[in-house]
Amino acid sequence: MKHYRMGLLITALLFVLSACAMETKQEAQQRLNGGGGTEAGTSNNGEAAACPEAGKLTSIQFYVPSEKDNSISIIDVVSGKPVCKIPVSEAPTTVVFSSTMREAYTANMNSSTVSFINTQTLKVVKEVPVGPMPHGLALSPDNKTLYVAAVADQFIYMVDTKEGKEAGTIDLGAGARTNYLALFGNRLYVSDHENSKVYAINLRTKQVEHTIATGGLPRAVKLSDDGKTLYVPTAKGKTLELYNTDTGALLSKIETVEGAADVVVSEDGTTAWVTSIEGNAVSLIDLNTKKIVKTLTGLTGAKHISYNRQQTRAYVTLSGSDEVVVIDTATKEVIDRIKVGPTPHGIQLKALPGIGGSC
Repeated sequence: MKHYRMGLLITALLFVLSACAMETKQEAQQRLNGGGGTEAGTSNNGEAAACPEAGKLTSIQFYVPSEKDNSISIIDVVSGKPVCKIPVSEAPTTVVFSSTMREAYTANMNSSTVSFINTQTLKVVKEVPVGPMPHGLALSPDNKTLYVAAVADQFIYMVDTKEGKEAGTIDLGAGARTNYLALFGNRLYVSDHENSKVYAINLRTKQVEHTIATGGLPRAVKLSDDGKTLYVPTAKGKTLELYNTDTGALLSKIETVEGAADVVVSEDGTTAWVTSIEGNAVSLIDLNTKKIVKTLTGLTGAKHISYNRQQTRAYVTLSGSDEVVVIDTATKEVIDRIKVGPTPHGIQLKALPGIGGSC
């Protein structure tokens, strides 16, 4: 029985990986011909775009929205080079992927829409209107519901990804503002940058379970892998704050540089990298001693950050320039600068489970 179950598991895994890599003839043709969002083989500025390789599901890539040129830059992780641009609507901010990596979704602040992107053809296939100035995104584990924070009002917008339309809202109350999102199980966490709060929403009831008072101007919120700890960088508070997700109780408040914006935490929970927009810096924090180990300066408008799969590199968007910087997490130094579109905002890794683990 044990061997039989193992055989079924291996068969299922092979099926998932092979199915994720399958293409229709039309998809293959579009990919091989360039597959960009405008004319095949061209980018949104009319230049030749190296898009054929970018459409491969097995490629390990970062998607980087650029606010000023209304595009998503794709960075190949292995080569460390930009390989394509996807035109989207006005002022894209953040990106999330479906679990199969076949679909990407981006929030477009100035057009108040969400773009649905086919990651094989590298084209926008649908534009869905949502609330004013959509910003943060979170996708349900079953890929059916996209949650959208709109910074100009008090609602979380729910988008039905199959139907491609808005499917209701969650009201956080008069005066609330929504910014960034983090999702674990049936609980959604929402930062309120104007009121210095984080809301914990029960997605079964669509109600706020509890509210966490934070330091001034909380920005991106992140969760530990087990969902037990919430990490909140606060820009005006100059802190990285850790909270118990069940009770909302403060666990730690760690001083960091002014303008804290985003955070990534190591798998073992011992270190965190925190970006600072106004401080033009990225700080490494020891979560055991609750002290800054090192601060890298001169990083203009350091906004969002993401690890590679092995956490040997940290990639940071510089909103004050047109670059993504690469930090070697062992040497704690900047080792590369990658040119992308102007005013890069979020950054998200596209990688299938089990593929490209060394990248």
